[in-house]
Amino acid sequence: MIERIFHPIGQGAFYSEKHDGFNIVYDCGNWRNTKLADKVVKQAYFKDEIIDILFISHFDYDHVNKIKTLSEHTQIKKVIMPLLHNDEKTLLINLYRALNFSILTLIENPQEFFGQETQIITIEPSENNESINDNIEPIDLDELSNTTIESGSILRKKFNTYEWVFIPFNYEYKDRNTKLENLLITSGFDVEKLKTDSKYTINEVILNRKKIKDIYTKVSGNINQNSMLLYSGINCLHRDCEQEAFCFDYPYRYFRCDEEFHHIRWHRMARQRHRVSCIYTGDTDLNVVRIKSIFRNFWKSVGTIQIPHHGDIKSFDKAILDDKYYWCPISVGEKNSYGHPSYKLISEIVAQNSYPILVTENLSSGFVEHIRC
Repeated sequence: MIERIFHPIGQGAFYSEKHDGFNIVYDCGNWRNTKLADKVVKQAYFKDEIIDILFISHFDYDHVNKIKTLSEHTQIKKVIMPLLHNDEKTLLINLYRALNFSILTLIENPQEFFGQETQIITIEPSENNESINDNIEPIDLDELSNTTIESGSILRKKFNTYEWVFIPFNYEYKDRNTKLENLLITSGFDVEKLKTDSKYTINEVILNRKKIKDIYTKVSGNINQNSMLLYSGINCLHRDCEQEAFCFDYPYRYFRCDEEFHHIRWHRMARQRHRVSCIYTGDTDLNVVRIKSIFRNFWKSVGTIQIPHHGDIKSFDKAILDDKYYWCPISVGEKNSYGHPSYKLISEIVAQNSYPILVTENLSSGFVEHIRC
């Protein structure tokens, strides 16, 4: 049995899968550092339970600020995260120092943050939208020893009755970094000194927290130029995905639905229930990152797509839903100030005969998928 959960974390991201006791987590954070969010994280696992892999999409605060809670409550064996260039790392550290964000060690020295018993693996950035190479050799997760691997690497895990793969794809947005630097320059900051001069940071930036906060708000979701997607599902290379999927029996997916409209749509989508794979997107801009092209060889098995950036219409491309029905969970705060999710986005998902699922801080809003193997 595979259990996939989109946890009710509010304006943030916290997703998990459990495969025969093998635990993976994708992101762990929320915008408001609330005690309720800490409880959601702690109640997801027993004390000292093992997290086999923590995947980090990018380093925006609302995706990572609960990782410390997770790491103190559990034992994390592997962390897979985007590789940061030194100048980008320095800029992030300086900005977050000015904002009093408590994740500086995670960015600056992840090994110190997690401890020596945790293996840190970084994913090299990629700037193209080419599909995962047909000839790429899968890497056995139990034998993974590299500290840095290529974007699009296929990480394979064999269980008693099935095989599963995780494919992290680290897309690097050059234009995001330009936008951030331009905003800093027009606000009167010396970007080069922000990257290199700690004295400048202390003397100048700390005195201008309001300016930094305004800039952060304007480009929230874009502050870090990397965004690592994750495919979690069937290995479709050199085989018929749909035939392979039936070896998994039918997935059982549960969520709260009271209205007749939801039951009708559930019945329609139940016919697609052999598509058990999921793509986690973080804050990826789907207008720039062509996920149907990147995961073209795996797309037949995809049935769940996490909608990025809390339902921001500017990060959404309805064309990804134009071929089948999809479950579309959206992590969003009930009273967020950004207007998320966009109602236009909800309308477009429904128009494509797919199912938008709002996962908020309300505990009854969590979305769970059960997949029988």
